[in-house]
Parts: sequence; structure tokens; C-alpha cells
Amino acid sequence: MIFNGCDLSKWFSASFERRISPELDVATRDVPGLAGARFVRAKVKPIVIPVKLRWRARPGASMARLRREVAPVLMASEPRPLVLDDEPDVHYMAIMTTQAALSNLWYTGTCDIEFTAYDPIAYGRDREASLSPAATFEVGGTWPTEPIVTARPGGSVSFLRLTDNATGRFVQVTAALTSSSVVVFDMAAPNAAVNGANAPVTFESDFFALEPGVASLRLSSGTGTVAWTERWR
Repeated sequence: MIFNGCDLSKWFSASFERRISPELDVATRDVPGLAGARFVRAKVKPIVIPVKLRWRARPGASMARLRREVAPVLMASEPRPLVLDDEPDVHYMAIMTTQAALSNLWYTGTCDIEFTAYDPIAYGRDREASLSPAATFEVGGTWPTEPIVTARPGGSVSFLRLTDNATGRFVQVTAALTSSSVVVFDMAAPNAAVNGANAPVTFESDFFALEPGVASLRLSSGTGTVAWTERWR
């Protein structure tokens, strides 16, 4: 188990439990005259991962020194990457939510803690594809991912548009652009930027995610790079 960039196995033997996939929080609405209820939405709940830690035998080790080594790793103040032994190729952004339990660890050598991934969809490989000005590529993963596209227009133009060919959705920046302009479409933010400065998009623009499977993007001109991270439920 790796957390916060540190392999915990050098200090502990660790066992954990977790669900195969996150639970759904389903919202419904009662409708007069309708039997039952009407579905409104489903939201993925955070994942709670219980972990049992036990100190590995370290004859002569100073407990005070071990506390100074371990505490900064486990007691992160914000979510950090958590890699579980049975899924070494993906990680969750998690935070330890039972810090008080560590008191038992210092005195008994064992404790039960919990990590919580409030973003319950795991992160996999970072991927890239080139646009010149279009490309078709495999996204991977099992959950939509929000890419970042960095592009340069194909000369002096008055706009640059990025289109998802599968859905027809697009994001467009309208500005005086040249072949040296750097335009960034960040679908997660969501925003667009020209040469590092925020740039407004047209009213019809619709920031989009890439669905798992085959994706096809097109720039209105020029070349670019689309970067994304595979997401796994």
C-alpha cells in the first residue's frame, strides 16, 4: 500500500477492505398520481477504505523517531494518492479520516484507520494524443474523463473551435489569434485561456468530457495535443 508517495510496507503490514465499486446515492421525487416515485439523479458516494495497521518488528527502533517519520505521511491535510496492493496501476485521491486512532498505534503496535476518497473514481494512466487538426484515439478507463487540449491556430484567425465529433459539442474562443498563440481548453476547470490569460468562450460553447472507448476531436485549424487521465470505477 502506497500513500502520499510513500510505501507503507517499510513500516507496517496492512490489510484493507473495500467495496468492488462505489455505492450510488439515488434521489427520487414523489409525483402526484404516479405509483411509486420518479428517478431524479444518481450520485456516486465517497469510498471509505478501512485499514488495519501493524508495526513490522524492528528491534531497537526508537518509537519517537518512527512517529516523526510516519506522522507527516499519514496525517496529510488534503487528499493524496492512495495505491492499493490489488490495483497497483490506479490510485485514489484519499485522506485519512481517523487520525485519533493513531494513538493506539504508538502504544500497542496496531490500529484501525480509515481512508476516505471523496472523489470515488480511481485515476489511471496519463495519456496524450496529437491533433493535426483532428484525431481519433482510444480513451481507456470505465468512466468519463475531462481532458486538457493545448493548441496553436493554423495562422492568423479570428477564432479557434474544438469539436467532439461524436456528439457535436464544441468549445470556441473568439479572438485575434496567430500561429504563435497558445490556446488551452481545460474541460475540468472549465475554462479557456490564450497565452496564459483567461479567455471568454462563445455562448454556444459546451465543455465536454471524453467517454470511455473511441474518441474523435477536431480543431477548426492548426495543431494541438489532448491530454487526459484514465478514470476507473
